[in-house]
Amino acid sequence: MVKRILAFLGMMTMVAAIALPAFAVEGVSERQARKKIEAQKYPHQASEALNNNDPDRAIELFTKAIDSRAFSDQPDAMGNIYFGRGNAYRKKGDCASANADYTKALEFVQKGDIYFSRAACSLELKQDDAALADLDAAIKVDPDAASYRSARCIMLFNRKDFAGALPDCEKALAAEPSNKALLTATSQANEQVGNKPRAAEVYRRLLAVEPGNPIATEGLQRTGG
Repeated sequence: MVKRILAFLGMMTMVAAIALPAFAVEGVSERQARKKIEAQKYPHQASEALNNNDPDRAIELFTKAIDSRAFSDQPDAMGNIYFGRGNAYRKKGDCASANADYTKALEFVQKGDIYFSRAACSLELKQDDAALADLDAAIKVDPDAASYRSARCIMLFNRKDFAGALPDCEKALAAEPSNKALLTATSQANEQVGNKPRAAEVYRRLLAVEPGNPIATEGLQRTGG
């Protein structure tokens, strides 16, 4: 009887041994591949967090994407990730960190929006010369972008470089004909360089957009409009 019980237990042990599943050990290459797949979701999640006004979460996820090295062989992706993290820092009011990431993004891709964003942060940091250089670069990348032209128009106008501002002002105004800031800069810049007929024309347009505007009223008196 004892022998039969021992024999039965031996058979159960064998069955259990056969039934146990085999666990494969994950190798280095498999682990890297798995982590690379997992990392693909980080940029999208980070962008969603930024859109939901959660810059801290966005920074965390963009950083995970960078640290994963899953995008190291994709320059466009790396540029966008650093640009995104820069925008998250900018939303927090940390322009120093934002500009560091914008600079890093430009190592991977040359996009007007990156230069433009770095220019905006440089203005907040009172680095006007750097901002102007970045606006120049943004316009070189995309000469038809009205927002870049508008920003450089206003910046040069504020520096009293009226002749330098005018080409940008006119081009930006063509895209945004009711923009009061552009109407003001374009009319006054034309008056300053001696083009009174054009100045009067733009003053009238400013007055149509904002009846009673004192700059337009006084400008028309000076230019005979």
